[in-house]
Amino acid sequence: MADNWRTYQTINDKWGMKMTTEKMSVAQAIVKILEQEGITDAFGIPGAGINPVYKYLAASGIKHYTVRHEEAAVHAADAYFRASGRLAAAICTSGPGATNFVTGIYTANIDSIPLIALTGQAVTSQLGKDAFQCVDIAKICEPIAKATYCVTDPGKIVSVFQKAFQTARMGKPGPVVIDLPLDVQTAEIEFDAGAYKPLAWDNPHPDLADIRAAIAMINAADSPVIIMGGGVILAEAADLCVKLAEMLQIPVITTYMAKGGIPADHPLHAGHAGIQVGQPIGNKVFVDSDLVLGIGCRFTDRHTGNIAAYKGNRKFIHINVESSEIGKIFQPDLGIVADAKYALQALLDVAAQEGKPKDGTRAAALPALRAQLKRKTDYDTVPIKPHRVYEELNKFFKNDAMFTTGCGLNQIWSGQLQDVDQPRLYLPSGGAGTLGFDIPAAFGAKIANPGKHAVAVMGDFGFTFLVEELAVCAAYKVPVIVVIVNNAYLSLIRQNQKYAYGFEHAVAMDENQDTLDYIKVAEGFACAGERVTNPDDIAPALARAVKAGKPYVIDIICEKNTDCSMGAAVDCVKEFC
Repeated sequence: MADNWRTYQTINDKWGMKMTTEKMSVAQAIVKILEQEGITDAFGIPGAGINPVYKYLAASGIKHYTVRHEEAAVHAADAYFRASGRLAAAICTSGPGATNFVTGIYTANIDSIPLIALTGQAVTSQLGKDAFQCVDIAKICEPIAKATYCVTDPGKIVSVFQKAFQTARMGKPGPVVIDLPLDVQTAEIEFDAGAYKPLAWDNPHPDLADIRAAIAMINAADSPVIIMGGGVILAEAADLCVKLAEMLQIPVITTYMAKGGIPADHPLHAGHAGIQVGQPIGNKVFVDSDLVLGIGCRFTDRHTGNIAAYKGNRKFIHINVESSEIGKIFQPDLGIVADAKYALQALLDVAAQEGKPKDGTRAAALPALRAQLKRKTDYDTVPIKPHRVYEELNKFFKNDAMFTTGCGLNQIWSGQLQDVDQPRLYLPSGGAGTLGFDIPAAFGAKIANPGKHAVAVMGDFGFTFLVEELAVCAAYKVPVIVVIVNNAYLSLIRQNQKYAYGFEHAVAMDENQDTLDYIKVAEGFACAGERVTNPDDIAPALARAVKAGKPYVIDIICEKNTDCSMGAAVDCVKEFC
């Protein structure tokens, strides 16, 4: 890439154009590159190992938000992209600052969320010598990031950043970590900010013969189903997927990461399938199918459950932008390596000529079947049934809010029971199930999309992970709403202990309802809040939270021992009420 830059200089000289190349520190060049790559927001914590970058960040057009824990910076940058489709940066110093990034990097990577993570580092002469706060973060993050770099040659900084941004965005997107030794940051290089150009990239287009084969397989099937995966949302192709379903009259199941890709009340919406966040309608439609068209999905364990039961006798077409995803879990009958948008457009084009829409009877029966199989949520009992919390969230916010959630029964109920009609409104930690994701993610999402409410839906135990980020919300006057489904338990682990092993130990947390006061915690961080014990008071509390115009915590006291519907296979999910 340095050669390309020099070529640009030569062309300018040849045509007599004025050169703008100047000597500047690497740190200054980095900030200018971030601006040229479209970064407008960054989340982080300054420190001695990264202060040269912060010096120039202060004078840039990039808005920086100082978080209270480095992990939170990555979660905020992660959700910023989930909410907007735009990249943000996460920045921290060396040593424990950098290692605190690890959980956030893993969380983003497994959900295919791109971001740029910059870490400070000791000077190059101290690398590998156990110097103070000197840790090989590039090596540590190598298995859990899309790519990592430790830049020891100042002359390579431009090419590394160009490649990092390209890598983060293209194919199966993901986070890229760039480790920056202190002496590299302060070194001088010649750099022309105006000449800097992001590297072009494109994703694979499908083979037309494969697309025709896919349409032929759909035509031959009696009861096909489309599985819309998170890759469809990332490719901004949800509308095309719905259009294809409408053209061919095929039900659409969404994976957890694609929630909102098709409106909840769309006639062809068949909910989620899976062993945890699956729904009765999704599992039934899936089990009754004879062909599955999976687009932008990965067939991971919480979706499939028992593979033999999942595969059955049905045929599979798998479309994914990443070739290694096809055949990773099981070999499909037809695998197509392609960007979801390109594949869907090609499927639409071929289907318009060669497709045979299915008999409308099956599709017409879906709305009634969906209503019939809908799980009960309108409980009016005290203590409050957790299900009622999600009913009230559905009623109150409709499509005016973005929701974040991390892990636990609260997260599984959220996936099962919340209705979302648009992409980029449901922003969960999917593959990692990260406790602590919720609040900083809601903060990042709200920064990216200030026109929507940002609501973190979490459990009472998860609330104590990264709760200090409420102070960040208050400091920047970002009115995140936190809804705590407080059942005073490590409830997902309690249920696992109970049904998988027949015991209960170290999971009861009565103090979370009795002696601990989460509202005082919120008030200590300059937020507001209230505790709710009656189901009829949930909606008024949500209204007060919105009206408050400041971060607001609603601690909803719920029944302690409610179990959550789940199972080992899509055809034998155990239902609880």
